[in-house]
Amino acid sequence: MSTQQQHTVIIPSAKAPLIVGPREVLIKVMSVALNPVDWAKHAHDFLIPEYPAVLGCDIAGVVEALGGGAGEFKKGDKVFVQTLSDGFQQYTTAPAATVMPIPENVNFDEAATFPITFTTACVGLFAPSPIGAGLNPTFSWDKPRQGESALVIGAGTSHGANPPLAIQLLKFSGFTRIVAYASKIHFDYLRELGATECIDRAEVSIDSLAAHINAPVNVVYDGTDGGLNAAYDCLVNGGSIVAAQPRTKCDREGKKFTLIRAMGYIAGPEIFKVNAPTPLCPRPEHTTFGKLIMKNLPEMLAKRVIVGNRCEVLPNGLAGIPGALGRFGDAGVTGVKLVAHPQDPVA
Repeated sequence: MSTQQQHTVIIPSAKAPLIVGPREVLIKVMSVALNPVDWAKHAHDFLIPEYPAVLGCDIAGVVEALGGGAGEFKKGDKVFVQTLSDGFQQYTTAPAATVMPIPENVNFDEAATFPITFTTACVGLFAPSPIGAGLNPTFSWDKPRQGESALVIGAGTSHGANPPLAIQLLKFSGFTRIVAYASKIHFDYLRELGATECIDRAEVSIDSLAAHINAPVNVVYDGTDGGLNAAYDCLVNGGSIVAAQPRTKCDREGKKFTLIRAMGYIAGPEIFKVNAPTPLCPRPEHTTFGKLIMKNLPEMLAKRVIVGNRCEVLPNGLAGIPGALGRFGDAGVTGVKLVAHPQDPVA
């Protein structure tokens, strides 16, 4: 492995302004997606073990060099990777256990929208207990949930929870009815992805959502910070709720239901060493299911049964990231995934 100078977005100390500096190489980062967790880590000094620190979890790029035991990858391969950090730079290293090949028909920007977001939705919905609801643990293409119904709350958002990917996974699994609760401006997009019904959140409050669901649903995917009570109200007795925001609470009682707090790790504690409360940490089950994700996601992408988010590419390379992260703390980001091009010149 060689060392060279490159641009990096660094947090030099807790809550300090983001600056640009140098780092070591393995993958040439062509596109990196921004997530709310990046903003939260910086704004709240959250899950950053030491400084200086580099954020960025969703990476797409080109293999530049290989260490021993790196599998079948070779220099020049197009890959995408989930990390816990180190994406906001021109070059980064990553464990081979989290690196996947990018299909020829997928570009870097689209690939960068997947690693954390797809894994959060997929682990929560598909993986077996205790990390998921077990809706399609083998990635069956035979529509195993045909005849069942699902609701996706906050369906238009494209952050780390990524309900648009949840809609596609529900469609892939054969759900006959998929209700999307979102802003009206996203209805056409959500129907293209697989939603069969859409409810406008501007016209129907989340507290009254159950009254507008014609029949209770088998599964609810909640991508918001406060939708668990509504999810409970809309659910059949014995159904499942997947909460993509792990700290949200449900105050309801009476129904029997399964609540999964999805953590989107593609590998377990042997790869991701997280200093966090136990429910937020990777588990050995993430390793087992992560291998299935890595086996199946490239094929799903190549066959276009799953597609990436619409992207907003930030101007000015890495220099565009600090200002863009602030958008998560203000009005939020909806309908698109923010993506930066680290190789673009910084003015």
